Amino acid sequence: MLALLDQVPEPLTATEAESAIARNAAAKLDAVAKSNQDVTVHVEGMANIAVPLPAKAVQLMLTVLEAMAEQKAISLIPHETEMTTKQAADFLNVSRPFVCKLIDDGKLPARLVNRHRRVKFSDLVAFERQSRAERRAAMANLAELSRDFDLE
Repeated sequence: MLALLDQVPEPLTATEAESAIARNAAAKLDAVAKSNQDVTVHVEGMANIAVPLPAKAVQLMLTVLEAMAEQKAISLIPHETEMTTKQAADFLNVSRPFVCKLIDDGKLPARLVNRHRRVKFSDLVAFERQSRAERRAAMANLAELSRDFDLE
């Protein structure tokens, strides 16, 4: 994912102290996020501020806090971000020529900017989900054939 650094800030990795704070915050926020309700967060300090948050934002905050608690590097990428074929290849963990072939075969949508292809991040995520589902179906089919032919 390093190729994304030109479009999004550096991945966030928590320090040990930040990890401890995030772990505590995640524990407190867990039940609130699971209730799937909008909330108001009260910020103490220089000025007491009440910040209304939609339920989806609370769930996203919990995801970020859990990653920080485990000191995992994380990045938030807008779904409309356009990526180069190199960035798309890095995300899918495949070669750049393979991504170009997917685009040329019509399996992965892209647009041309001059002579360069750009792929929306949302299209990459959709492709990855579809690909994963196809692989699972193929594995299930192989397992069924194995049982049918008593190859176990």
